[in-house]
Amino acid sequence: MSQKTLTQKLSTWQPQGIPMSEEECAQYRTLIRQSIFSAWREKCRASTLQEIYVDVVRRVKELISTGDWPFVQYPRSKRTIDRRVNETAQPSLYPKGVVMVVAVSSGIYAPNPQLFMFKQEPKKR
Repeated sequence: MSQKTLTQKLSTWQPQGIPMSEEECAQYRTLIRQSIFSAWREKCRASTLQEIYVDVVRRVKELISTGDWPFVQYPRSKRTIDRRVNETAQPSLYPKGVVMVVAVSSGIYAPNPQLFMFKQEPKKR
């Protein structure tokens, strides 16, 4: 590579954020599930990615202010949180096979309706 090319590439380089640990990813997924379930309970409707992002950032800031957030001391970017939302809806994360969050349509998530189905016990004679 020539010096000119190298200089041009270095001048456009942007620093990257600290990569997320698996524990931090799991914590974000937990906050995302809580956000989706609380929105469902309060509004009786599915949540958009923007609503989830705003709620998760609010929760992270609250945890940071109380000293209960052991990870980087700022909320992650919207794109990062959107990725965690997509991960939350993947069956591979749930060993029992019941997904807690489902994608209703593109960018809209709700609790899995199967979680609210109750099995009726057979009537005793």
